[in-house]
Amino acid sequence: MLSFLKPKKHKRLVSKNDFNANLVKHYRLATESLVSLRDAEIEEEDELRIDYFFYADTLQKAQALETEIQKKGFTANVETAMHDKNLFIISGKTEKIKMMHESLSKWVTEMSELGYENDCIFDSWSIDSEVK
Repeated sequence: MLSFLKPKKHKRLVSKNDFNANLVKHYRLATESLVSLRDAEIEEEDELRIDYFFYADTLQKAQALETEIQKKGFTANVETAMHDKNLFIISGKTEKIKMMHESLSKWVTEMSELGYENDCIFDSWSIDSEVK
């Protein structure tokens, strides 16, 4: 009867099913990326940086994720999405990571879990293929 007095529960942006489907997508992308790198003569011992992007539906979630990412030693920046002012983009660049299946899969898992724990979408990433 007095349900209007109860605080509203915020619906999660990322469900467990979304998380699982997204993780599969990123594992597939990791495999495809490694094949492309080998074609470009970039080997397992080569270390490259990765650019990444997340989405959040609140500034608080975006800032919490930004803090967690920075604890890993990666750069992170929060901006309002240009295409939707109700979304926030968290983007940045990793430290150098070995371009081998084990390390890339571990990174994908960590980033996907970090996104899920902070209720943010781990949207996309790309490997900066400039070896230096």
